[in-house]
Amino acid sequence: MNDSMMSSGSRKPTGMKGKVHDLATTLQTQNEELGIEKGHMMTIKTENQSSTSGMQGQLNDIKRYFQSDIQRMAEEFKVQQKLQEAENVRLQQQVTQLKGEKTSIHQQIIALQRRIEEIEEEIGHE
Repeated sequence: MNDSMMSSGSRKPTGMKGKVHDLATTLQTQNEELGIEKGHMMTIKTENQSSTSGMQGQLNDIKRYFQSDIQRMAEEFKVQQKLQEAENVRLQQQVTQLKGEKTSIHQQIIALQRRIEEIEEEIGHE
């Protein structure tokens, strides 16, 4: 009966050999599961790296866009600044000219007032 029981594959070995066999089977199963999990981790790591490099590429594109935009705005600002400086010089020249004209007109008014006084004196003496 022992021989017939030993020959059947359904009976588990007992004793030290049985425990070693069970441990070996458990270890093999865990190694297979570990291999599967390592594969999953590699997939996740690869996806993360590609995602990170993709995002880094997008960030670099955005950075280049903003740098060129800032450079363009700085150049436009310099052009506008030069135009404003030229306009300021032109307006200052006009102000100086108008002040000169005002002084001239004021002197003419004073001269006319003196002439009026002279004429009034002449009329008054006659």
